[in-house]
Amino acid sequence: MLIDGKAIAFKINQETLDKVKKMNHNWFNPKVAVVLIGNRPESEVYVRQKEMMAKKLGFGFELLRFPSKIKEEDLIREIMAAQSRRDTAGIIIQLPLPKQFDQQKILSYILPEADIDCLTEINLGRLLLKDNRLEPPTAGAVMEILRDLNVDFPGKNVVIIGSGLLLGRPLAVLLMNARATVTICNSTTKNLTKKCLEADIIISGAGKKNLVTAKMVKKGTIVIDAGFSFDKGKVFGDVNVSGLDKKGVLVTPTPGGVGPITVAKLFQNAAICAERKMTGNV
Repeated sequence: MLIDGKAIAFKINQETLDKVKKMNHNWFNPKVAVVLIGNRPESEVYVRQKEMMAKKLGFGFELLRFPSKIKEEDLIREIMAAQSRRDTAGIIIQLPLPKQFDQQKILSYILPEADIDCLTEINLGRLLLKDNRLEPPTAGAVMEILRDLNVDFPGKNVVIIGSGLLLGRPLAVLLMNARATVTICNSTTKNLTKKCLEADIIISGAGKKNLVTAKMVKKGTIVIDAGFSFDKGKVFGDVNVSGLDKKGVLVTPTPGGVGPITVAKLFQNAAICAERKMTGNV
């Protein structure tokens, strides 16, 4: 059975829209700023999608576009200026950055209260301490799916495939904070099939087509596909859904699963940051 990510995203977006309208009525018009360096076609697409969603939800939108040859100190100065503006609810550094930039150093200049992607060391640290105000968008999207399914986390065996900063590591923390039992797998993991067969929940974000197949999944498992890759111009997830329906498996489709919820969580974070900025509670 397919999990409808678009329906979950719709509910989150409606809540965000309502929050932004209330702020507008209080003469506060929050804005999301995106920093784009260079001209990667994929980044251009992602930025346009964010602009469309921002405007749909009532946010202002500011695109800060810079050539890839911009000096690091100039870029940092522009980031600091953008997030200091009163109406800036959140700032997004569109990744990846050109190779000459120290990505983590650039991200470290984002103020925690404007870090709607949850990539700063402070916000990741708050996650570890269970003191987080925001959830990283992709990891948060997975949690929203599990909450929507009314998963009782304590005692559940969860396998996460992929240990990256955007999904695997923050998601493991969120799940451990919910008292699930978590196993993280990476490219060197042995006996992946065995580990998956022991799992109640499988989340894959490796970006490898057909990485998870029906033979790796036991009956009644929840399978969340957060990976994506391109093959001959088409988008694929990590999970081959063929045969999963016969096992009573709940699975997210690609596209239409985790993706829309990730975007919704990003702007949910922006609304939370905007509310705190409006009230002075940053």
